[in-house]
Amino acid sequence: MKKPIGTILAVLTVVCAVLGGCKKATHEKTEVPQAAPASPEQAKTGEALFNQNCAACHPNGGNAIKAEKTLQGKDLTANNIMKPEDIVKIMRNPGPGMTKFDNATVSDKDATAIAEYVLNAFK
Repeated sequence: MKKPIGTILAVLTVVCAVLGGCKKATHEKTEVPQAAPASPEQAKTGEALFNQNCAACHPNGGNAIKAEKTLQGKDLTANNIMKPEDIVKIMRNPGPGMTKFDNATVSDKDATAIAEYVLNAFK
């Protein structure tokens, strides 16, 4: 099944925004704080929303644009992305090349569900 080009571009934009606004990694070892466990219903919603909006550029938590900037816990930590709010902030105000996921496009509830899914799924 073909994905509409708009969806693919939107996902690419989100990936670029998430990665573009990140800080340079430090050499300290830190662990990604775990998001509060999502209920099974929230996890399904977060996963479904991720698959709909993000998976084209982040298949299996990877990164189709910048392979070194994945959604894996170690990479998120290296880029100071440790809380759901950090991910939502990037979705709302992405860097160059990423589509802006404003509240009209992805509600705060849905954006938070996506962020919690990312933090729990790609530890």
